[in-house]
Order: sequence, then C-alpha cells, then structure tokens
Amino acid sequence: MIAMVAILDLVANFDEFAGGERGGDLAGRWQHEIVEPHAEIFAAVEPWVDPRLAPDRLPGLVARRTELRTVAERAKIAIREAARLLTEKLGLDHPIPAVVMVGLGQANGWVASVQGEPTLFIGAEQLPKPSFDIVLALHELVHLAHVRRSTHDWPANRVDADLFREGLAVHATARLLPEVPPSGHLWFSADAQPWIERCAGMAARLRSRALRELDRTDVSEQWFSGAMDRPGGLPGRCGYWLGWQLLDQILGPEPIEAALDWSLPEAAARLRTALSQG
Repeated sequence: MIAMVAILDLVANFDEFAGGERGGDLAGRWQHEIVEPHAEIFAAVEPWVDPRLAPDRLPGLVARRTELRTVAERAKIAIREAARLLTEKLGLDHPIPAVVMVGLGQANGWVASVQGEPTLFIGAEQLPKPSFDIVLALHELVHLAHVRRSTHDWPANRVDADLFREGLAVHATARLLPEVPPSGHLWFSADAQPWIERCAGMAARLRSRALRELDRTDVSEQWFSGAMDRPGGLPGRCGYWLGWQLLDQILGPEPIEAALDWSLPEAAARLRTALSQG
C-alpha cells in the first residue's frame, strides 16, 4: 500500500491573486490574499520564502500565471510518484503532508514543520524539468522520512549534520532512480558534469577540510549553497557531492532505512571514520 499523500495546492490561490487587479501595492495584496489566510504555513517557510523579496519578485511571478498552473499539476504528479517509490523501499505508513506553492524564487523544495508535522514543500516557480522533478520530490521526501525517524533534535547549519542528511538524500535518490545521471541527483539538471569533475578532482582536499570542520556551524553556506561555477576553494554546493560519496562509502548496498535511525553522534562518528579512511 502506498502512503497517503495529502497535497495542499496554494498555486490555485496564487492564480486567483495573479488574476486580480494589477495596480496598487502588489506585495500588500499578496500579504493580504495569500500570506495571511495561510499564516501558519508562511511562518514555517519564511527561511525559504522571505517576504522582504516580494516587491521585486512578484511582478515576474504574476506574469507566469498560466505556466505556474501547469507546473503545479506536474509537481503533484512528481510528489505522488516519489511517495510510491519511497513507500516501496521504506514501507512508509504515515500520511505525507505536502504543499505545492508559488514561493519567491529562493528554493525549489524543502521540508518544514507545520503544527509539529514535517511537511514537504515544492516551489512551483523553481520546479525542475521532467524527470528531474521526481528526483527533487524524492530527495525532499527522504528528508521528511529522516526528520520523522531521528532528526528532530539535529542542529541546523552544522557541517556533519548537513553532510549526512544531504548525502543520505542523494544516495537514496540514486539508489531508487539509477537511470538518472549523477547531475540529476545533485543539481536536478543535466548540465552539472563539469562541476562533478571539479569536485572529484579536489576530493582529497574536500575530505581533509570537511574532517576539520565537521562540528562547525558557521561554514555551512560554503558547503551547501552557491553557484555551480563559484570560484575559490569550495565549489558551490560541493557538500552535496561529498555527502553522497561518504554515504555511498558508509552504506554501500546496505538498506537505506538503517541510516534513518542513527543519532547525530553515531552519524558523525561514521562520517569521521569515512573521511579518515579517504
């Protein structure tokens, strides 16, 4: 049996808003018509949907009204297919809450707690092309399953925690969707091969630096954000690549679900051992 997926479609609300009167304070209308009726949701997602960006971002999003309605339907299909794949692998039996919405262009997918329930969010304006949309939904559902099982008390922005959870999500999507090339699992696109080769070429340096920074909370952005072509010592988002390498090394062919229950000290110890082994 596939876990029940309950999807809240906030793109429909955005469509009504976008079809309204275009004059006046667009950000103010968005706040009144979209944010306030769903205040609890928007409070939960503020790290990914910053209202301070609304005045600059909304005109372009409103212009995409017709496209976003179509994309929202594709997002729902992707979420349901990801739920099917993960249910077959992990035997999920808890309903999966999901929200498809128009964000402000900051993120394509994430997990946030709403009324204490980990919830999957997809930003329709950033949804990847098919079939990378399913990879994204599956990646975020792995995070959701991980939060439910063991990570409610894991810190944000700590290198070992982020290496493990992002590495686990990429490891899982690669195991469940082996036909997708590495670029799709890491960037939800087909054009990341030069970036992958750059990361691989400096693997020893990345491992050495990660080993020194595992318990730091002030460098996460250097590891898990940034553009594909970012110059400097750390390629943008290279923590996703390194995390995947480490989880492949730690888990090998062992079941994914075993890792969902590890505490942070146990996960961190396994990461340290894997990094030390090279």
